[in-house]
Amino acid sequence: MIRQNAQAPLDPAADAALLLRRIGFGTLALALPIASMVSRRAAVVLTPIGVVLLIISALIEDPGRLVGALKRTFLSLPALILTGLVGWAMLSLVWSPFTSSASEKAGNLLLAAVLGFSGIAALPERMRAANLNLAALGTGIAGIFALALIVVAALRHAEAEAGSVERGISVVLIMAWPALAWLLSRDRGLSALGLALVVGLLALTRFEDGEAVAMICGAVAFGAVSANRDIAARIVATIIAGLMLVAPILPFLLIPIVSRFPENTGDFAQSLAVWADVVSREPIQLITGHGLDTVLRGRLTGSLPPTTPTTLLFETWYELGIVGAAAASTCLYFAIRAAGRMPVALAAGGIAAFTTAFALSALGFATLQPWWLMTLTTVVLLFGAIARGQYRTDRPIAPLSLKPAGGGRPKAGNHSGTAD
Repeated sequence: MIRQNAQAPLDPAADAALLLRRIGFGTLALALPIASMVSRRAAVVLTPIGVVLLIISALIEDPGRLVGALKRTFLSLPALILTGLVGWAMLSLVWSPFTSSASEKAGNLLLAAVLGFSGIAALPERMRAANLNLAALGTGIAGIFALALIVVAALRHAEAEAGSVERGISVVLIMAWPALAWLLSRDRGLSALGLALVVGLLALTRFEDGEAVAMICGAVAFGAVSANRDIAARIVATIIAGLMLVAPILPFLLIPIVSRFPENTGDFAQSLAVWADVVSREPIQLITGHGLDTVLRGRLTGSLPPTTPTTLLFETWYELGIVGAAAASTCLYFAIRAAGRMPVALAAGGIAAFTTAFALSALGFATLQPWWLMTLTTVVLLFGAIARGQYRTDRPIAPLSLKPAGGGRPKAGNHSGTAD
């Protein structure tokens, strides 16, 4: 009898697709956090490269599936709202006094949105664990590398953090959430604890820019979602979306409170005063906004005071008005609620990442800078990939005894059936 050959036929195209996907995902999960320690523009360069490799892999494997996934992604409610927000930002170029710089900023927003949608659509239905392990590996190596750089700089009595190291630490902190979510979803508690310790030590070195406070907010959200996913997700989504909507009245609420604190809050009080003055002096502009990139350029040209707040809450209302603020608020609400519907570990990590990123932006950290937009796009892709790696099924429990119920042939020497 001729035996059938059990080996599957070779498929060079499928092997090439798998290789490109592994390289592309490795670029995002492994190379990006490590390269951010030595290059200030690592995220701007590596994120598009990684997404393009994922798209090429999907085109080689199944072009029809990629096209269908793109349609479903772009036609989803959060995607339509985000598309409307980007479209409104590009329309604001018409009345922006700084058209050139605003066009660059609008292009960065559009590129980040396109890369995010295309990358999610290019991901396979099932991601291999070998690829997803790169997320924890890259974040862990980059975190240890950052700690080593800080310790060496401290021993040499030099600047502990400068240039690319500062950005690299920021990248590690925000990318730690998908890495922790992956480790916890695979029941790797010790590895997750080790990564959390490294990230916690890094966060303690970043109090000045508010990253430590933002990570604490993310940790609180992580614990709340782990305790009660549905209620915590609803509360976090409502708080974040609500803060975006009621931002114009925040300075009027905070000024009486801040005035009671010591004088070391003078800069913050001045920022709130400028914020309140802008709202009171130009209420009509709250509808359409002044146009994209007018806050930064206004401070540089002197049309706005140097103490003008740089928080995302103020910039969104000042530049895009109520239309942009409402679109951003709605998009954040639905995105956080969607993250809350993932498995518990992923939901906790996803909402913690949203909370951390929003807290950083609200505190004035890297608002809509290209490298920060690309980093957030990578984080979204990592969570999308991890969600597609949760396809394990429980194996059936083997019976304790494989002996047939009856009529089995007795073993030799077995006299259990003899009479007493």
